[in-house]
Amino acid sequence: MSVTLAQAVGNTSSQDSQKSKGDEPIRLKASLVQVPAIVTDRSGKFVTDLSRSDFSISEDGKRQDISIFATVKQPFSAVLVLDTSNSTEDRLKVIQNAAVSFTAQLRPGDRMMVISFDNEVRQLTDFTDDRAELERAIRGTESGFGKLLYEAMARALETLKDVEGRRAVILFSDGVDMRSIEATAEGTTRQAEEIGAVIYVARFETRWWIEAEARRQEIEHPKSKTPFKVDGRIPLPPDYGGPDPTPTGFPKPNAPKIEIGERPLPPVVYDPDRPGSRPQRLPDAEPADQITATLNKLYGEADSYLQTITARTGGRVYLTTTFDDTRAAFAAIADELRNQYLIGYYSTGNRSDGKYHKIRLDLARKGLQVRARPGYRVAPEGAR
Repeated sequence: MSVTLAQAVGNTSSQDSQKSKGDEPIRLKASLVQVPAIVTDRSGKFVTDLSRSDFSISEDGKRQDISIFATVKQPFSAVLVLDTSNSTEDRLKVIQNAAVSFTAQLRPGDRMMVISFDNEVRQLTDFTDDRAELERAIRGTESGFGKLLYEAMARALETLKDVEGRRAVILFSDGVDMRSIEATAEGTTRQAEEIGAVIYVARFETRWWIEAEARRQEIEHPKSKTPFKVDGRIPLPPDYGGPDPTPTGFPKPNAPKIEIGERPLPPVVYDPDRPGSRPQRLPDAEPADQITATLNKLYGEADSYLQTITARTGGRVYLTTTFDDTRAAFAAIADELRNQYLIGYYSTGNRSDGKYHKIRLDLARKGLQVRARPGYRVAPEGAR
């Protein structure tokens, strides 16, 4: 299948609930909201000695009572989502090696599920702590054409819906979706806000190699009306040991670049306070040709999606250009998952309205930084 570029567009030390008889009638009607949080000092080191009294939390500007407080080192359940689309045998091997290195980070009690996607979405395991089973599943992944990223994310989030404790999705992809039908960027972001799992991304670079291939075809077929097809598989990047695909007249950049131009803030897939909003990018200094314009749109949407879905869940994006970068990113994600605080409160009132509710988490101790999801939504009744 060829894709026309223009169409491609540790253990819980305290988890008490502070129950009292007077609280029970209210809590029967309340919804538990869980907020994983990462706390670091100015140097970026994890701060792991905080107690319940160090935190305060509010929802839509109203102070909430913290009912659940789990300290660090609690086991986690994670879905590892692997983008195996358009990969040569060598590139697929790099993806597999990186994924296996992440499973090596598992500790007793941690569980993982593996999903891969290209033009299909495949659930390769159930949740398991069996490293050998996980490695067999990862080593058995195959590559195809197409990139059903949104459908893969929807599947991963759905599997975490009824899982308790620390939950996460770890996505290894360039963020590009090609022709998902049953899921969208906005839909999976809303789904993530409803489920509350933290999403991390190890993002690998493909733009430059796709552009190099398009420029080569443009040179070889200057009169063709449709010269910009990604007809082969994306090669292994030079930094991973692959060939240099630079065509004549297209100088190799000093480093792979995801973005064209600059902008003051990352774009958003949508803003809960502005329904229907779409990504907005600053225009380039010079008018773009067909290839540049198409790739700007494709990768602008990819960047927008990854930045939004991670920010909305309290996660983050790690940029990777080499195997060492990728291995370091996976190690950092595993370390962060084991150094989260899990904070929970009971939100009363009608929360099954599908609306976005803002969360603010503050610390009593000065000089520390906290990262947590900025809000949540509950699916409307009948939509669950």
